[in-house]
Amino acid sequence: MNTHKRHPRLRAARVALLIVGSCAAAGAKDARTSLTVSATVNAVARIDLRSAPAAVHVSPADLGRGFVDVGEPLSLVVHSNSREGFALDLAPLAPMFSSLTVEGLESPQILGPDGGTIVQRWRAPHEVTLSLRLRLGLAPGLAAGTYPWPLRVSVRPLEAL
Repeated sequence: MNTHKRHPRLRAARVALLIVGSCAAAGAKDARTSLTVSATVNAVARIDLRSAPAAVHVSPADLGRGFVDVGEPLSLVVHSNSREGFALDLAPLAPMFSSLTVEGLESPQILGPDGGTIVQRWRAPHEVTLSLRLRLGLAPGLAAGTYPWPLRVSVRPLEAL
């Protein structure tokens, strides 16, 4: 026997649900909702080190001059999504120099024995290839010889003020 004939109330409830569902669907066409979505992208920067000297050779002639020009440039690519630019941090790993001159940027930069930060500004996020030539002002008491690479290089994105 058909369940609709045995339960007329069940049949009526189904018909009522169909009518209510149809009305709700028809009314949904006219409903409007506004939703605001925002996202924040944090500025990041990273370095791809292409080449760096493994060591620094200090000769007696370098000691007499008080500085050594590092023969191989420090070659790197800076990637950043910051619209402001980046800060290149150069930190000594050993107390081998009293000053550090960096060439290969907009102008030569001279840093002290503690290294320092070189700020490079730009107007849009991108990447830049750098070939940095370095002159190390030799620390007093340094002897001639071959020394391990004395610098750690890192990068930070500049943030808008």
